[in-house]
Amino acid sequence: MIDARMFLAMLFAGLVAIAAPGSACVVPADLAALQAELLQHLNAERADAGLSALRVSSKLTKAAQGHACDNADRMSISHTSSDGGTLQDRLRAVGYRYRAAAENTGRSFATPARAVEWWMGSEKHRSNILLRKIREVGIGIAVSAAPDSRLHWILVFAAPK
Repeated sequence: MIDARMFLAMLFAGLVAIAAPGSACVVPADLAALQAELLQHLNAERADAGLSALRVSSKLTKAAQGHACDNADRMSISHTSSDGGTLQDRLRAVGYRYRAAAENTGRSFATPARAVEWWMGSEKHRSNILLRKIREVGIGIAVSAAPDSRLHWILVFAAPK
């Protein structure tokens, strides 16, 4: 398991520039802490199901953060990017080779605990979190423009090739 400092270092190593088309991305001031807490909740759910803990991938985080920024810019929870791109397109763009991949999106969750609680209550989102074959995760969080100012959450799960 990684600590918050290691997560932050991986995050900034993997994210060169965060920008949604036509605007700068706003991330929460406590981004690294939110991501680390979310990872803890995800891994607790996986442990309860007898599954291995997820490791953070800088490439998956880059894909997740870019899509969180894009969704925040559009005030959306879409799995399709503003340019029509899919999860597979985003993974190719960051150079991540995978044998399995899935994505959860969300909007307006006030805390990481609430986000995971909601996803675990949704059959499809729960199945993504509990996919036996996944080993890595990327977590993206962005804030939509005022006056909306809501958090947009993206989880990208994958098993590398």
